[in-house]
Amino acid sequence: MNTFGRQFKVSIFGESHGEGPGVVIDGCPAGLPVPIEDFMPDMLRRQGGNQKGATPRKEDDIPIFKSGVFNGLTTGAPIAIFFENKNTRSGDYAKQRAFPRPGHADFVAHTKYGGYEDYRGGGHFSARLTVGIVAAGVIAKKLLKHANTGLADSITVESHLIEVAGLPNVEDGLQKAIEAKDSVGGIAQCTIKNIPVGLGEPFWDSIESVMAHACFAIPAVKGIEFGAGFAAARMFGTEHNDVIENMKGQTTTNHAGGIVGGISNGNDLVFKLAIKPTSSTPKDQVTLNWETEQMETFSVKGRHDLCVALRANPIIEAMAAIVLTDFMLLENRIDRVINEPVYHVATNEQWQQAQTQGYYSHPSLDAEGFIHTSRPHQLEGVLQRYYKGQTGLWLLTIQPDKLKVPFIYELASSVGEHFPHIFGHIPLEAISEVKAL
Repeated sequence: MNTFGRQFKVSIFGESHGEGPGVVIDGCPAGLPVPIEDFMPDMLRRQGGNQKGATPRKEDDIPIFKSGVFNGLTTGAPIAIFFENKNTRSGDYAKQRAFPRPGHADFVAHTKYGGYEDYRGGGHFSARLTVGIVAAGVIAKKLLKHANTGLADSITVESHLIEVAGLPNVEDGLQKAIEAKDSVGGIAQCTIKNIPVGLGEPFWDSIESVMAHACFAIPAVKGIEFGAGFAAARMFGTEHNDVIENMKGQTTTNHAGGIVGGISNGNDLVFKLAIKPTSSTPKDQVTLNWETEQMETFSVKGRHDLCVALRANPIIEAMAAIVLTDFMLLENRIDRVINEPVYHVATNEQWQQAQTQGYYSHPSLDAEGFIHTSRPHQLEGVLQRYYKGQTGLWLLTIQPDKLKVPFIYELASSVGEHFPHIFGHIPLEAISEVKAL
């Protein structure tokens, strides 16, 4: 149906021209910081109206949390995220209702649901719904950073286009489409690094099986191959076999794409996806008019992608991250409670006072009611804004689960980011590390 996953369950809902699409994520551990700004980079990559060859329809795509998040942190309950539709032109579709568009789901949806389907913009079949998948992928990527892989580095997922319209250069492929006044497809390659050995099962739940299941849910995906893929059929066995070179399972080649026997082998997991041309094309086509039951000339109206593959990368990464997060939770490699440390810069005098009184405080507690702390990527900005040129500073690493006072992520409007604030004194046992800056 509309739900995927066993431990990390993702359900999508909504329509292209309804109130908006959304996603419900069940099984997410508690304590994970989910400020809105963490979602926006991938949202912007998926968004229309931002790049050449993409649909001019542009939505804000700002996640609205309906449940499962409190004080900026996941609670362990199902997370419901909604995205408003604000830029729809449904009249484009009412005018062409008599023509089931070639390549679209119009005809099969009408037949399956007896004419009750929402046909505007493709309804529930629209790629607009992938905004919820990308949101779930952002959360999955964040969880993978906390996974116990047994490796020095955390799991990374990256997808990029290697071909558009049969050409290796994206711009050349788009130009080919413009000159033909038609839509084109592309091929994307996804590489996942730092996966531990042993994820997946031999048959029904092999990594290939589950990853393919997820990726074929991406609209316009028509094919998938792992490693050498179809080229393996033209190779000798000795050529295709990846020679194991050490006890970590690393191989001299990676024709298997990081999977053997359905199970990850410790090498990069690599797969490619074939993405068809956008079905909506401005060129005239001949298709059925189901009112006259005659074949007639027809052209698709509305706003559409010249090449839908251009916006596919964040969706592919999201699907891959969702699959891997589900596997990692099944293997108990991700804790059910996330304890992500935060950081605070203290002067030498403030730290000495803390050691004397048995807890850390700060003048901001009296002035504003809380102590400012930072996430890792915010530290450089904090040091530049407030401590530039100062010496005798200490960096305190604070474990939120050791606090005895409220801990809340709040928006600092001056920089447009959410910062963790501690509403009370910090006990020394909550400070896991002190380092001179």
